[in-house]
Amino acid sequence: MHTVQQVPPPTTTIATTPNYADSTIVIAAGTHYNRSKLHTFFYGKHYRPTWTTPVEVNVLDIGTAKGGLSPIKQGGSRQTINLRLEDSTGTEYVLRSVDKEPASSLPEWLQQSYIADIVRDATSATHPYAALTIHGMAEAIGIYHVVPELVYVPHDARLGEFEKNIGGMLAILERRPNGDQSDNPRMGYAPDVKSTRSMLEHRLAHNDNGIDERMFLRARLFDMLIGDWSRHEDNWRWAKFEKEKGLTYKPVPRDRDNVYYKLNDAPIPWLFMKLGFKSQYHTYRHNLTDVKDLNRSGRNLDEIILGDLEFSEWQEIADSVKHELTDEVIEKAFRSMPDTIYKLSAGPIIAKLKSRRDQLNRVAKDYYNELSDKVYVVGSDKHEKFLIEVLSREEVRVRKYKISKEGEERLLLSDKVYSARVTDKIQLYGLGGDDHFIVTGSVKPKIKILLWGGAGEDTYTIAEENKKAGKRVKINDTQYRNTYDVTKSVSVDIDDDLRAKEFDAQGWLLRYYLD
Repeated sequence: MHTVQQVPPPTTTIATTPNYADSTIVIAAGTHYNRSKLHTFFYGKHYRPTWTTPVEVNVLDIGTAKGGLSPIKQGGSRQTINLRLEDSTGTEYVLRSVDKEPASSLPEWLQQSYIADIVRDATSATHPYAALTIHGMAEAIGIYHVVPELVYVPHDARLGEFEKNIGGMLAILERRPNGDQSDNPRMGYAPDVKSTRSMLEHRLAHNDNGIDERMFLRARLFDMLIGDWSRHEDNWRWAKFEKEKGLTYKPVPRDRDNVYYKLNDAPIPWLFMKLGFKSQYHTYRHNLTDVKDLNRSGRNLDEIILGDLEFSEWQEIADSVKHELTDEVIEKAFRSMPDTIYKLSAGPIIAKLKSRRDQLNRVAKDYYNELSDKVYVVGSDKHEKFLIEVLSREEVRVRKYKISKEGEERLLLSDKVYSARVTDKIQLYGLGGDDHFIVTGSVKPKIKILLWGGAGEDTYTIAEENKKAGKRVKINDTQYRNTYDVTKSVSVDIDDDLRAKEFDAQGWLLRYYLD
C-alpha cells in the first residue's frame, strides 16, 4: 500500500517524552520511485534521482519548535496530507507532506490498481524540494510568500491522534497564510488574510472593494517563470487591507508543488501529452511558448483581475521582475535545497529559469494577447455605469463608474481602450444593482460588444445616431423592470430565465473552484 510516510512506526512504544531538539536524520523523499530500467524507459526518468537520494534533515521537535507547537487538525488537498499546528500565541503553522498520494482522487475501486500505481509514480515528475527555492526569489521581486522549512516528523506520541498518519513523514513546515499576519513582513503586515472565496465575495458585492491588479500580475509572471501550472483558486490567499473606503486585497501565492515539472521525457508521457490529456502539465524547458495551456488552471482569476491593465503596464512589470530577478538572486535561492540535491539537479533548472527570465517581455505580450481576445468587464451587486465609446472601426473605449442610486457618477473604476488587433469580443456584466449601459459611436466596430445587465433594474441607451455602433452590440437581460432605449440595429435577447452565472455576485461565484 502506498504511503507518504518514509519511516514505518516503531514496533515498541516509547515510554518517555522524546527530545528531538538539534537532532537530524538522513532520509530519502521517496525510495519507491526507484524503478527498473524498463519502467523508466517507458514512463520517464523525471526527477527520480532527487527522490531516491538521501539527504540530511532536521527532526521536528514539536515541544520546542516555534516555542512549542500543538497539533489541532489534519487536512489535505487533492494529493497532499497536512497537519495544522499552533504555537502558544495562536499563530498557526502547517506541515505538508513532501510525497503525494494523487491516487486518492481516483474512484475507490481503482485505488489499488495498476492505474493507481502509474498515477502515483507520476509524482516523480515533480521536484521534491522545489518549494524551498521560491521564497528568496519571491522576496526579491516583491510578492508575498511563506518561508518553508524541510523537516522530518518523527513517530512522536505528542502528535496524539495524528501520529498514525503524520509520524515518519518528510514534510514542509511553514507558517499558515491565514488570519492575522500583522507581525509578518512577508505578508505585508496584513491584519487579515482571507480565502479566494471571501475575496471574490467582497469584490463582487461592492464596487468600493478591489484587488491589487499590478501585484497579482507580478505574481502571475513569476508563476510562468517557474512553470507553475497549478494556480487554481485554492492555491491563493488574499491579504486584506482597509482603505479610506472599502477594502483592497493583495495576492498571497501558496502551494508550489508543481514548479519545474519534468514529465515529457519518455514514450508514454509523450503520447499522453500528444493526445491532449492534461495539456497544462508543462515540462519545464528553456523556452516558454504555450502560455494558454500553462495558465489554464489560473485563467478564471486572470480574466477578472488582469483585464483592466494596459499592455504598457504588463511590459513595465515584466521589466521590473527581470531586473530584480538577477543571476545572483536565482543562484542563491537554489542554495536552499539540501547540498546533495543542489549538486544533483540545480544546474539545469537554473539555466532554464534564467532563459525564461530573459524572455519575460515576450511571454507577457503573449499572455496579454491571449487574455485580450475575449475580455470580461465585471461590475458588482452595487450600481455601475458602463460607457462604451466606439472610437473607430479598430478601437472601443470602455469606462466603468461607480454611481449613486440616482445614476450620478461617483468614481471612475476603470478606463481602457481595446484594439481589434488583439480583441475580438468585449463582454460586460453588470451583475446586481441598477446598472446603466450607454453605447456611442458613428461607425460599426470590428469588436463585438455583449452586454449582460443581470439582476436589478438596468437601463440600456443606444440612440439612433449611434445605430452603426449598435450593429455590433448584443444585449442579454430580462423583461422585468429593465429599460431598453436602443436603436433597431441592436440585437436584444429577452430571457426571463438567465443563467445564474450571469445574474448576480453569488451566481458569478459558480465560475470558480472554491473551498
